[in-house]
Order: sequence, then structure tokens, then C-alpha cells
Amino acid sequence: MGEATKGDQPLARREFLAAAGVAGLSLALPGCGEVAAIAANRTFGIRNAAMSRARSAPISGLQRVMRGHVFARGAPGFAAVSHVYNERFDSESPLAVARPINAADVQAAVRWAVSHGVPLRARSGGHSYAGYSTLSNGLVLDLRKMNGISVNRGAGTATIGAGAQLIDVYTGLSRRGATIPGGSCPSVGITGVTLGGGMGLAGRAYGLTADNLVGAKIVTADGRLRTVSRNSNPDLLWALRGGGGGNFGVVTQLTFKVHKLPRSAAYFFVSWPWSEAADALAAWQNWAPHARDQLTSIFHLNAGAGAASVDVTGQYLGPSQDLGGLLAPLRSVRGASVQTGSMNYLSLQLVWAGCEHKSVAACHTVGAAPGGTLPRELFWAKSDYVSKPLPAAARNALTQAVESRASQPGSGAIVFDSYGGAINRVAPGATAFVHRHQLFCMQYLSYNGGAAWLGQTYGRMRPYVSGQAYQNYIDAQLRTWRQAYYGSNYGRLKSVRRTYDPHHFFNFPQAIGR
Repeated sequence: MGEATKGDQPLARREFLAAAGVAGLSLALPGCGEVAAIAANRTFGIRNAAMSRARSAPISGLQRVMRGHVFARGAPGFAAVSHVYNERFDSESPLAVARPINAADVQAAVRWAVSHGVPLRARSGGHSYAGYSTLSNGLVLDLRKMNGISVNRGAGTATIGAGAQLIDVYTGLSRRGATIPGGSCPSVGITGVTLGGGMGLAGRAYGLTADNLVGAKIVTADGRLRTVSRNSNPDLLWALRGGGGGNFGVVTQLTFKVHKLPRSAAYFFVSWPWSEAADALAAWQNWAPHARDQLTSIFHLNAGAGAASVDVTGQYLGPSQDLGGLLAPLRSVRGASVQTGSMNYLSLQLVWAGCEHKSVAACHTVGAAPGGTLPRELFWAKSDYVSKPLPAAARNALTQAVESRASQPGSGAIVFDSYGGAINRVAPGATAFVHRHQLFCMQYLSYNGGAAWLGQTYGRMRPYVSGQAYQNYIDAQLRTWRQAYYGSNYGRLKSVRRTYDPHHFFNFPQAIGR
């Protein structure tokens, strides 16, 4: 296991994390807000009578048709299981939270919900930015018990239960010498990440999580368990690869093409004095989307504790010795401080997850899994895509905004995910994920307050961005979401939706087809 270095001095991994600003992950890497399995959502056109029927639905009847446990509202343990990752949505109070243990349980729950007119949503990690993985006066399917992982070495595939969380996916696959690309937040659910795209630090090398999806099982509103592949319901496979959660049914299982587990991976951290932030962003945006495929990086403008900071974190699937030359464009910015090293691939994923020196069990959100120690968060977020380099006026506006946030209570960040590489070699219409001609994605984050700052900063960037937004950073305030999330693919997605859910049982405020 390698060490990071600063000059000629070794830098322990914990010091590396502290310097990089990734120890708590909140300001460093995107992903802990990545949308979880948002499966079925608010029923379209429910009127007051139907809602009254839902509130009085006999929850005991649901327990009779399911093997998994059903937590009725007010029952012991209900409060804990009803909460999702973002504390903003703690006021949502479902009629019940059910934990199916297999696809048959999901079928039974869907049939029960349809027959009783009860809105239904499903979750694996519960990270929906807009809170769409829960709802008041409806049924939540908590898929965490459906988390099995198996690898078919001959086929080069892995089959993963819909409720598996990313840290468990990386750990389970690594034991079999395999991996898939995904996000950095350990408790995000594999289903939601995949359905909305799935960007992470292996993205430019291996593509999005959705790009590696080759099959699925899904329960549709008629209660059928459908097999999805290139040979069976191929239109639905296309839609599931980036069409976003919540639109077609409840996914119970996913099959992925896997990649051979790298023996090690290199990492790097570059920081600058705040006075160089705009120039550092200029250097990064002209370099990151065009770097070697094996290299993925994330640029951060951070605000917290009364100060602003600027840095880049990144992963390179190659020898750390290469980084001296590869990082030259970033080193050229005045005041650059560079730290590099390498380590076991799984260990590095734990570092990105903010779980250094933690067990895998501890690398889960408190209350979401036995032994979990990671805190829930209170945050607001928005996103943009950028297809042309940001001019000086835009870069200066961003640095000024972060300086403003640093003077306020709470904290905030603007995070830039580099695209290009394997991501951009896929045609916009080849999958439902349309964002294939973008340089990078921008995510605006504000923690423990600052919602007004978020909106103001987002507004200032309108002249400089492409008009697209990342559906996994789903934004309840975004009025142009159809075009922003799906662009030219929206019409085809509507057609798939009509085929598999013609009555719009699976619905929510930004559901396809509305």
C-alpha cells in the first residue's frame, strides 16, 4: 500500500484526506446525494376520495401477502425505518414501510397497492435529492433485504439485488476479482445510481454505471415480474439505462458487465491558494475532459468554517509514476501543491467513501444497516452541464459565490465532475442517458442552510451552461426538467412508459409522461 507524498515527505492517508477535504465527504466528492431506488411514486390523478381510501387501507392485509416485515405507521421501529438520508424530509410519514425479501414480495406489494389505490415508492439507499424515495400517506418498499451479489465469471457479469448499497457492491465484487463503476457515497443504492446514469471516479475508464447494465428484473404495475435484456423487452433496457428511477416499475435485480479488479489504483490531490481559484478552474476544465481515459478527476470550490478553498481529487487506473507528467497542466498554476500515491483498489474506494480505518459494516449510514456509523445530512442541491469552457466572467462569478457562502452559517460547495473518455464515446440516443457531449457536470451544494444562496448562484450561471441537468441530482424546483434531464430522448421514454405503465401508477412530480 503506497503513501501520498508532499515534496519529499510521506503523507499518511488520514492526513491526505484532511488536506484533500474529503474526510467527511460532504464537500469533496459528489455521490452522497445520488438518487437512490426511487421506484414507484405518487399515483397520477389521485383525488381526495382515493387518498382517503389510501389512508384507511388495511395495512394488516399487506403483511398477510408478504414474507418480509411491514412496519405500519406508529408501530415500534417505524420512525427509524421511515427516514431517508436527507434530514429535510423527516416530516414525511408513510402509511407503512415494507421490507420485501424477494421479487415475489415486491409483486405482492405492488398488487396490494394498486388494488387499494395506495401510492407506492421504493428505495435502496434513500438518497433522492428531492425526497422521492419516501412520501406521506403511501407505501414505501425498502429493498435493503434484497442485496445479494453473484458473479458469473464465464459470462463476465455480476447480478446484484436492487437493495445493495455501493460499499457492499464494491466489497462483494472485489472478493471475486471484479468491479463496476459507480459513485463514491457508500450508502447510495445501486438501483437508483444505475437508473439515473451513475458517475464516479472510474467513469472515464469504464463508463457510467448504466453503460454497464446488461439486464434487469422489474415488477410492473400489472404485478408481472419481467426479464429485461437485449433479447427480452429491449426497449425497457434502453430506458432503464439512464431514464431515471420511478417511471416504469420496481426493479428487483440488476445484471452488469464487470471489469477485472485493478490490483492498485493511483490517487492525487492538488490544491492552490484561494487567490488562484479561477485560474485553477481554467486549467482543470481545459485538461480534465481530454485526459487519458484511465484518469477521472473532480474539481472543488469549497466554503466552510469561514474560509474558502480550491482543490482537485482524482483517481488514475495506472501507475502513480505516470502522474508527474499527467498532472503538468495543474502544476503550472501558481501555488499548486500536489500529493500522489497508490493503494489497493478497494482500500481506495473506502478512502473516497470517507471510511478510512472503518470496517465495511461501519461504512454505512447510522440506522440504515447494522453497525453503520456515518451521519445523515441536511442539504440542498442543483446541477448543470457545461459543454463549452467557462469564460473568465463565469469562473469569477463562481469564486465570488463561494466566498459569499463562506461568510454564512453552514457550508457549501460547487463540485465539477469531469466527463469525456468512455462516457462521451456513447451516442446520446444509444441509451436513455443523453448527456454525452458535455465537458463536465456542475453540482451546487449547500449544507445546514443556504438554500437562497444556492438559487442565486445557480441563477448567475444561466448564460454559461448547456441547459442540461443530471437526473440523479434530481431537482424539485427545476421547471425545464424534461429537456434538462432527457433532451432528445424524452419522446422515446414517454413511449416506453406508455407500454409498461399505461395508467401511470408509478408516478411522482417529475415522472416521465407528465
